[in-house]
This record gives sequence, C-alpha cells and structure tokens, in this order.
Amino acid sequence: MKEEKIYFRFKHDRSALKKDVYDLMNRCYIELGQKPTDEQVKLNSSLLYNDLIHYCGGMSMNEVAFVFHNGIRNAEEGTSCFMNVRQWSVWLNTHRVSEALKRQQRQITAYESYQQHQLEISKTINQSKLKSSDQTNKAIE
Repeated sequence: MKEEKIYFRFKHDRSALKKDVYDLMNRCYIELGQKPTDEQVKLNSSLLYNDLIHYCGGMSMNEVAFVFHNGIRNAEEGTSCFMNVRQWSVWLNTHRVSEALKRQQRQITAYESYQQHQLEISKTINQSKLKSSDQTNKAIE
C-alpha cells in the first residue's frame, strides 16, 4: 500500500509523519524506562525523521515501529539500552537486509508474519464479539 510508505507520507503529509516519529520516539523511551528531556526527544525525533526519509522511504511507519519494538527487546545483542542514531541504524539496516534476503528466497518476512498474526487476532476478536452479540440477542428474544 503506497499510501503507508514513508516516501508517500513525506510528499503528502509531513506534519503527520513528524508526529508519528515523535510518538514512536516517546514510546521507545518509555519502553526503555528512560526519562529524557523534551528537548532530547525532539532532537532524536528530528534525526530519526531525517534518517527515515533518506534511507527508509520504502518502509511504513508500522514497519519501523515493529523494528524498534523488536530491537528494544533483543537481549542477545545487548545494545538496546540506549536510543541513539547508531542504535536505530543497526536495527533498521539489519531488518532491511533480513527482509530483502527473505523476499529473494520467496519466504515470508518477519514483518509479514507479524501482520498475519495481528490479522488473525483481529478475526478471532471479531468472531468472539459476534458470538457474544448473537447470544445476547437470543437471550433478549
């Protein structure tokens, strides 16, 4: 979906893209248990925004959030305790290389697997809601 890609959002709605990057940066600091100043969050958000539009234009913000989520939780690397340019560059580059290799081999990528899992969860929740609604309607009748 072209509309979700960073390059498309950069051309059509920069302010919303900047807001999403700022929100992602805030969420990452919270997940790391850090309390940076607002100035630090703004500066890092600006740096990340520039990196995304220059190096990751083909990714969506949901995919970037997925990469950051996994990067923060990757205990094997032992590098996820700081939020800085080098750290997110490693996460994004590792993800891009891994995804490209899987696409070449015609395998499902980690992000596609994540999306399918989220879709299955949504379907299960919706089915549960429908069953609950049907049972309520039968009880009322």
